[in-house]
Amino acid sequence: MEIRLEDREVLGIDGRNGYYAVRCLEGSLYVTRTGDARDYCLRPGQQVEIEASDHTVVEAVGAARLKCVPAPAAARHPGTAEAWHLVGSM
Repeated sequence: MEIRLEDREVLGIDGRNGYYAVRCLEGSLYVTRTGDARDYCLRPGQQVEIEASDHTVVEAVGAARLKCVPAPAAARHPGTAEAWHLVGSM
């Protein structure tokens, strides 16, 4: 699934439904995950894997485009659904 975000627009991802990776296709993304003291700044071609227990917030720094792809761990949990919601922009 590809998603386009405008500058400072925020996407919330509920990880309860599976394992996946957030991949930056264009622009820059700021990614925060629950339970992870680190934050991630992604540039095109970079990605971060999200675990089933994570709740993740992705914010666009400038206009950006991202893709959510199955992570290698997803093979262990077939048939899970994705849950995405656009939180809003600041």
